[in-house]
Amino acid sequence: MKLSNTLKTKSLRSLIIMTLFLFATGTTSFAADAEKGEKVFKANCAACHKIDKDFIGPSLRGVKARWEENSSVEGLYSWIKNSDSYMKSSGDSYAKGLFNKWKKSPMPAQSVSDEDIDNALAYIENYTVPPTESPVDPEDPKEEQASSSWLWWIIGGLLIIVAFAVGGVSRELNNASREQDGTEMRSETFAQSTRRWLWQNFNYVFFFSFVLLIGALTLGFNDLNQIGVFENYSPDQPIKYSHKLHAGTLGIECKYCHNSVEKSKTAGIPTVNVCMNCHKGISEGKQYGTEEIQKIYDAAGFDPSDINAGYTGETEPIKWVKVHNLPDHVYFNHSQHVKVGGLDCKQCHGDMTKETVGRVMTMEELNAVEENDIKFTRPTLTMGWCIECHGEKEIDLKAAEAGSYYNEIHKRLLTNKETYQKYKEDDKVTVAELGGWECAKCHY
Repeated sequence: MKLSNTLKTKSLRSLIIMTLFLFATGTTSFAADAEKGEKVFKANCAACHKIDKDFIGPSLRGVKARWEENSSVEGLYSWIKNSDSYMKSSGDSYAKGLFNKWKKSPMPAQSVSDEDIDNALAYIENYTVPPTESPVDPEDPKEEQASSSWLWWIIGGLLIIVAFAVGGVSRELNNASREQDGTEMRSETFAQSTRRWLWQNFNYVFFFSFVLLIGALTLGFNDLNQIGVFENYSPDQPIKYSHKLHAGTLGIECKYCHNSVEKSKTAGIPTVNVCMNCHKGISEGKQYGTEEIQKIYDAAGFDPSDINAGYTGETEPIKWVKVHNLPDHVYFNHSQHVKVGGLDCKQCHGDMTKETVGRVMTMEELNAVEENDIKFTRPTLTMGWCIECHGEKEIDLKAAEAGSYYNEIHKRLLTNKETYQKYKEDDKVTVAELGGWECAKCHY
């Protein structure tokens, strides 16, 4: 009797535990996490699907209900995991219809669990279109400053009028005083009276004229020194591209877009194909909506409204405005500095993860970059700026690859101990000491 009661107790306990387990698993299957689903959607679905409109694949709004009506939810899960295998093994007519409708292009197999699919479906069904933000970047306003030169012209004109008026009044007062004293009145013009006053006060006139001349020459030379200085130059571009978003928030490497920087003289302007690698699946931005990305589509001849039509062949080139301009007689090679010299992009271009469109950084901004061990005193992109860098930048000869330029120079230095010791007086070899100050290095 006792044994029977014991068995009943154990059976009841097992039944309770199993019931609680089934209840727990049953409830968790419905407690899908839309926040986690967003990550699953962006990682696995966003490249080919949009929620509210057709793209490379059909829109996903209501996808679970459509499969429930035409096939089964289990079929949907199997289709997501491996559409090709499911279609061949199940013979599902709805799946075959989708396959034929979308150009017989099978959906790539996805390494996701049932829980991932639940979360993604929860995100899709609860998705709301975010409001389009104002196309003005509050952190980077470009306010047009009206020129105030016209104000100075008006002030100058008023001062001249006042000078003539004061001169006329003074002349009349002098004549009235002479008439009262019984002396002869002067009938001279304004020019004659001015000339007479200047001669009477020659010493003062000479001193102030000399000071004004020196001041004008100083200002003139300062202006001449600004020729060829382009610090803070940031032209408007045909597309409101944001380095802050792409290189900063999204963490895209500079060399992904400027892909010739290690093998060419120029860093290269990204081609439309590079842009389309991502933007074929991303047609709308948070800040400008579809307006700016549409310009990329126009350049590529791509119709995002009819994904099946593909490329139209009608293109409109993007006319980018060059930011970093050097004179025609100056030679600069990116690969030599980036690949051989090992410079980081920000050492010359500043921290572009905080910028929108390209800009010539100021000397002070470049000095603030942690990677820069050189503190510049000359404006960016000037000859003095380059000379300072070549004069201070040290070459790591020990790390130079065998057969490389620096390795060969090192060998030559070793053959002349006197020259080698001269260069090693400060315990380093700079770019200048290896010919970096030779005129022909940078000038044709």
